[in-house]
Amino acid sequence: MAQSRRNAGTPASAPHGTPTAPGNAQPPHRRRTGPPPARGRIANRLTVTLVALLAVLAAVMAYGATHSRQTTTRIPAGTPVGSPAPDTAAPQAPDAVTPTELAALADTRSKALADGDEDAFLAALDPATPGLVDEQRRLFRNLRPIPFDEAAYRVAATRPGPGPGDPLTVDVSFDHRITHADTSTVGEGYRWTVTRPAPGAAPRITSITGTPYEGGAGYRYARDYPAPWDRAQLTVARRPHVVVLAEQALADRAEPLADAAEQAAAADLAAYAGPRGTAPGFVVVPVADRAAFYELYGGRADQHGDESGLTYALRSSPTGNTAATARPGTTAQFGGARIVLDVTSGYFTGGDAIRTGDLLRHEMAHALVTPLRSDLAGQNQPVWVVEGFADWLAFRSDRDRLSAQFGEARTYLRTGRFTGTLPTDADLYQADPVGNAASYQLAHLAMLRIEETHGTSAVFRFAAAVYADPSAAAVDRALRDATGLDRAAFEADWARYVRALLDHG
Repeated sequence: MAQSRRNAGTPASAPHGTPTAPGNAQPPHRRRTGPPPARGRIANRLTVTLVALLAVLAAVMAYGATHSRQTTTRIPAGTPVGSPAPDTAAPQAPDAVTPTELAALADTRSKALADGDEDAFLAALDPATPGLVDEQRRLFRNLRPIPFDEAAYRVAATRPGPGPGDPLTVDVSFDHRITHADTSTVGEGYRWTVTRPAPGAAPRITSITGTPYEGGAGYRYARDYPAPWDRAQLTVARRPHVVVLAEQALADRAEPLADAAEQAAAADLAAYAGPRGTAPGFVVVPVADRAAFYELYGGRADQHGDESGLTYALRSSPTGNTAATARPGTTAQFGGARIVLDVTSGYFTGGDAIRTGDLLRHEMAHALVTPLRSDLAGQNQPVWVVEGFADWLAFRSDRDRLSAQFGEARTYLRTGRFTGTLPTDADLYQADPVGNAASYQLAHLAMLRIEETHGTSAVFRFAAAVYADPSAAAVDRALRDATGLDRAAFEADWARYVRALLDHG
């Protein structure tokens, strides 16, 4: 029974832009009250002047109560009360944390990371927040051995507290590019809580979490948090085309995995003969915890089912740099990918190095072409293309084993479940393990048919075109350009090919 090896990157419709600051909360409505009820008859000797004065006072009080319901400005204690001149800014807390100070906090941490200065990296943290200093010390030590072309913190958005002087919510992007893996700078979103602990004191960071994903869709975070360096102490293993980030529980497996991953990377990179701009290498994250397997990079629990590997596409930072490998004249939308592996799955526990290599090459095929991917609102690349291409490239290095790869597809055919139509996204994500595996294999066979009839370069051109534009019309156009056939004609030809190939033995 084959286990699925799906690519479950951040959905193309997921907003990764700077979050919009929420509106300031309105002050509570103040209940208007009239004068107290009379305790007796008003003395006849009250003069008309006193009545007039009371009427004026009541009118002033009524206006003040009405006006207080409309204003959103809170005046700090001790601020002189008076009528501000027209067009003047609302009063600010004397010790409000300024944008310049926030930028300095980010710059200081960036420089400390580059210089290897742990004390400076931790200096702005509030020591009274339980665990904060220890967590950030571990983060610093995790990041230092990783080969970065770029690694810096940048203030992306600031959300003021309910009133002047209240803690600020600050969204910070960790802009980074891993050497020989990313084609452009990618960002990870952190949310800092920043306050000034006393008048005149330097600002303090009292909390660090991930930037929440505004708009949900079930994903915990939009900005690819947590990364493995946020969760636990890491062991880093490096090869020419691979960086392995392993938690300490898997430290003894990091080097053997790096060797296997380098072999798989070399096979995929050598086989690729498509458009420029693909990834030059890969970041691999092994885990032995199913919850962590789904949680990393902003995933969600059991998002598809029985995966053994997931490849997450990381969006390019809007202010980041693009590596020389990027396609000329294009703006990178995805600067890299991260491959997360569940090493408790049968691909790793059975002692079968060939199966492990199959999985690694499949996931690396996803990561390889991720920088070619474009984002269209509400549209993802068809899964039959994404997964069919990954299996096709993964098995190019060992075509002698191809016939053994289509067992479930053959079962599908013999039991009458094969409909003669290309697999839908639902087919490839179905819970039935036979149907799931068969759909992967049928997608693979679609790529094989393109290769057999129009050559290897046609498959690369087709996949690259679909990654660049996943709209239905563009996919049909890419298929016609690669094969000379419209979708219906290609589908009919492919169905005949599948039946002839599998309906025997």
